[in-house]
Amino acid sequence: MFLTGKENRKMGLSYIIRKFYRALRVVYFKSARNYSHLVTTFKFWLNNVDYHKDFTGYGIPILDINMKGKFSIGKNFWFNSGKYHAMGGRQQQCYFVVAAGGELSIGDYVGCTSVAFICHDKIKIGNHVKIGINTVIYDTDFHSLYAEARNDIPERLDGLRTKPVIIKDGAFIGGHTTILKGVTIGKNSIVGAGSVVFQSIPDEQIWAGNPAVYVRDTYKMELETCSR
Repeated sequence: MFLTGKENRKMGLSYIIRKFYRALRVVYFKSARNYSHLVTTFKFWLNNVDYHKDFTGYGIPILDINMKGKFSIGKNFWFNSGKYHAMGGRQQQCYFVVAAGGELSIGDYVGCTSVAFICHDKIKIGNHVKIGINTVIYDTDFHSLYAEARNDIPERLDGLRTKPVIIKDGAFIGGHTTILKGVTIGKNSIVGAGSVVFQSIPDEQIWAGNPAVYVRDTYKMELETCSR
């Protein structure tokens, strides 16, 4: 099949336009990263966050840190926040919310995408933890478990329960996971995507499902065998 000179010129113009579009995307995301870092730094300062300046942010998070709460971030933290970054579906901005008396701490080399950490008591995330897109962590029930208090007008918070959530070093949390109050996720453990976790997970195990249940031990031994 032979193309006419006009068709060749048309294809050449289409190619140039596409290349120009791709170049614009590169410039945009590079500029967005610098802008995100600047704005996020200012928001960290406004919310009295204890953080390291070496964080990497794509997009701008939402912060609501009570003046009687604490939020600390370790070295080399990175996050994706919003619909244009780490596109994996169901994107939202990252939410970091700490109520009065709450303590949210994130260790070194932690990465997350479009997460929501809602802390009324204590949420502690260790080092080298990876948290998948749209994961939420709640250390509170938000509402009373007693119907007479919950259904009162105005609603009463009698019997509202909170318990710390702890995620140990090296854990990997799959996307769209919900982690509820009182849960400890063990060292190097894996939580499958879409899980609902309301009981603690030991070290070096894989859990998945709703509710999350034990699947198997982690891949540590297999990887050691393959590397020989």
